[in-house]
Amino acid sequence: MLQNYYDIIIIGAGPAGLMAAIECYSPSRKILILEQMPKPAMKLKISGKGRCNITNDAILSEFISHFGKNGRFLKFAFSEFFNTDLLKFFERLGVHFKLERGGRYFPENDNALEIVKALLNKIKSMNIFISPNSEITEIAKLPDKHFSLKIHKKNFKQNKSGAGIKITANIVVLASGGKSYPQTGSKGAGYKIATSLGHTVTPISPALVPIETKGEDANRLQGLSLRNVRVYIWSGNKKVDGGFGEMVFTDFGLSGPIILFLSKGIVKLLKEKQKVMISIDLKPALDHKMLDQRLLREITNHSKQSFNNLLKKLLPRKLIPLFIEKLKISEKKQLNQINSEERKKLRTLLKNFQLEVIGYKSYDHAIVTSGGISIKEINPQTMESKIIRGLYFAGEIIDIDADTGGFNLQAAFSTGWIAGQAINSALNQTQKKRILDVR
Repeated sequence: MLQNYYDIIIIGAGPAGLMAAIECYSPSRKILILEQMPKPAMKLKISGKGRCNITNDAILSEFISHFGKNGRFLKFAFSEFFNTDLLKFFERLGVHFKLERGGRYFPENDNALEIVKALLNKIKSMNIFISPNSEITEIAKLPDKHFSLKIHKKNFKQNKSGAGIKITANIVVLASGGKSYPQTGSKGAGYKIATSLGHTVTPISPALVPIETKGEDANRLQGLSLRNVRVYIWSGNKKVDGGFGEMVFTDFGLSGPIILFLSKGIVKLLKEKQKVMISIDLKPALDHKMLDQRLLREITNHSKQSFNNLLKKLLPRKLIPLFIEKLKISEKKQLNQINSEERKKLRTLLKNFQLEVIGYKSYDHAIVTSGGISIKEINPQTMESKIIRGLYFAGEIIDIDADTGGFNLQAAFSTGWIAGQAINSALNQTQKKRILDVR
């Protein structure tokens, strides 16, 4: 049963909101967490494909660089509560981790539910109440400096909203996430709340999202995963970005770590109505001269073999029919009949396999949201609003996002920790002042 007044109301029961609640806890404080979904931490449960890549072992400067130009905003938060601190926090709750390729930390049992259960058990032990199915329809700052919130209790089974409930709070933490994976509750409601209170929301878009390509090439290669390839993004005649690693072809286009990493820039270019091409270097370890020398050796040493046999040594089997079509060279042609022009065409295609980008998947498929509450309006040392006293932000709702590797979850936990610590400090100071005033 909801009460009329709380010292602290936290909007959003994800990693940032739960961490903020834990860190601002005191037995004398009334803390409420509002969650619009039937259960808390639904997005956290599916993170990392259900394994939860919680953080990364990168050093501070490298870690921050993964967030681009807005990474500087997180410098204080990370200096106070970073990767080793987060791992120790969960180890005290009984969760143990393992380090994998790329500096990624996962729970030892590869189960994100272990992280969620640890957080919720901690919340329960503190008697902090989580109110599920709670949709905020109005929020305002009152003249007496309190916040007034109007909440509808939703009935998901009957798809109905109950009667409106009004409650007040001294402090509000907005940790409701972005718009990615809206089926888990991240539907962008927090942006409306923030703008209603006078905050600026920078343009948002899906990030770490698969992309769609023109034609049937990707569809024909569906399921093919390429490792150790280099991918370049071209706009017009200009190379604008690139990455090295792993990618995968899908029925609609491209996905995988490199593509997700590059997707933010691709989305931006497409929104600007720019033509975008992707170029895949299938042999990044060899420059054109070295690759040509290898092709010549193969042709010379196996002159009686067919062109198809050469392609088997150079490509995954699924790519061979497409290469034969694009090169217009018979698969049965003997290698001693391959001329210099045909060899050049093969070399060029190996180094520059192109697909035209025509779109990107929706927020339903995006791992994070790019854009959000402007960092210019948030104090990075407390996560408190510079516009409204008593309003704090944490997690994905802030205009901070990084590529994959545990960086985004660390940012959620760190900003939640900073907000919770700052609230705890502010309330302790207020309490001391009241005691002194009484004396």
